Amino acid sequence: MNLAEAVFLYVPVPYWVMFLLLLYRHDLSRLSHPFREDGSMRNWWSVSDQLGLLDPKKASRKPARKDYLPYLGYFAVGLAVSLSWVLRLFPPIWYYLIIVQDVSAIVLTAATLQYLGPPPRRPYVDVLRYPRLGSRIRHLGKIPEDARESEPAEEPQEGAK
Repeated sequence: MNLAEAVFLYVPVPYWVMFLLLLYRHDLSRLSHPFREDGSMRNWWSVSDQLGLLDPKKASRKPARKDYLPYLGYFAVGLAVSLSWVLRLFPPIWYYLIIVQDVSAIVLTAATLQYLGPPPRRPYVDVLRYPRLGSRIRHLGKIPEDARESEPAEEPQEGAK
């Protein structure tokens, strides 16, 4: 077995990199800048306190630091799934190994998405994903009365003949 086979069959890193490149393909700069702008609550607190914008009561309570425990949990689950072939839970056939490494890479990608934020949208997209309520209602004047589905049909009254 050569090195490339061993890497693709027993390590989830190539699949994880492919998933990240696929998800962040419209803004790869998020992956290349290890030092991002710190917009955490702790940083906002320190700037607001320095400018004197906080009450003395709020200035005494400093926000907690970022918790890295979920990321360790993601890493532990990814590592356990990636090394599940050692326990011989499935036959050591190449396509089973690839599926296991893909599942492990999906777990690592979920951790990366939580850290980096949601993937960017396509560039030059000027429409909303879901139409606004105004644009949903505006077209109702153009639809004939009999074609409207939201209005209930008039039922004849039993007393009138």
